[in-house]
Amino acid sequence: MLKSTNGIELFTKNYIVDKATASLLIIHGLGEYSERYVHVIKAFNEIGVNVYTFDLRGHGHSSGERAFVTNIDEYREDAEKVYRTVPKDLPFFVLGHSMGGLIAVHFLLFNERNDVKGVILSGSALEPGGDVTPLKQRIIRLLAKVSPKIKTVKLNPEDISRSKETVEAYKNDPLIYHDGGKAGLAVALLDGIELQKKRFTEFDYPFLIMHGEADKITNPEGSKSLYEQSKSSDKTLKIWDGAFHEIFNEVNQDEIIRYAVDWLRIRI
Repeated sequence: MLKSTNGIELFTKNYIVDKATASLLIIHGLGEYSERYVHVIKAFNEIGVNVYTFDLRGHGHSSGERAFVTNIDEYREDAEKVYRTVPKDLPFFVLGHSMGGLIAVHFLLFNERNDVKGVILSGSALEPGGDVTPLKQRIIRLLAKVSPKIKTVKLNPEDISRSKETVEAYKNDPLIYHDGGKAGLAVALLDGIELQKKRFTEFDYPFLIMHGEADKITNPEGSKSLYEQSKSSDKTLKIWDGAFHEIFNEVNQDEIIRYAVDWLRIRI
């Protein structure tokens, strides 16, 4: 366990290989936890990449109230704590999925990270979903002021992947947060999205940004906006036809993981 701010204990697990040529930090998404990425980690280990993982506060094996913060900075601080433990003697990369993608962008823009050689973003929460209308956002903000921990809409597990096995495993995983999203957390994420959108032009890291074309959980338009506005001279946008939210757990996950691994491999 690693101590973060406010006495939070973060579960960490590192996957180290012999004669490594690079390091990768993974930031998982809302409600889930780092060990769901073991198959992704294995693929990076196979090309000589050390992988560093952790569970965000209130997620998985880490302490803290389940799936709740009042400011995205709390999650950024968790990423900071783990980032500081990673040796920087090898080319260093960051991978963020969903809310983890939003956290990664915030983390990378908060301070200049000269040691980051590349970024992989998957289904990043960089734009409110199409069904999260301005009216709904106002209602959520009002609810958060009255009762920030009130539970609102639940995520539909059927929307995470076209793989029925993945959906069933998700439904039956006791470490995943299955209750409705809390209003205060929703406001923290909405505020975080608005903050980062104003700074997309400052995002100057080599990056691969991927999104499922049929993602109903996060909005692909956010990924497209970051790609279009970033001044990076090394940027790639890949929209996967028909794919749902968890592209690393999709029916064609091997193809998608290989695409990400190959992108990183040529930048080591």
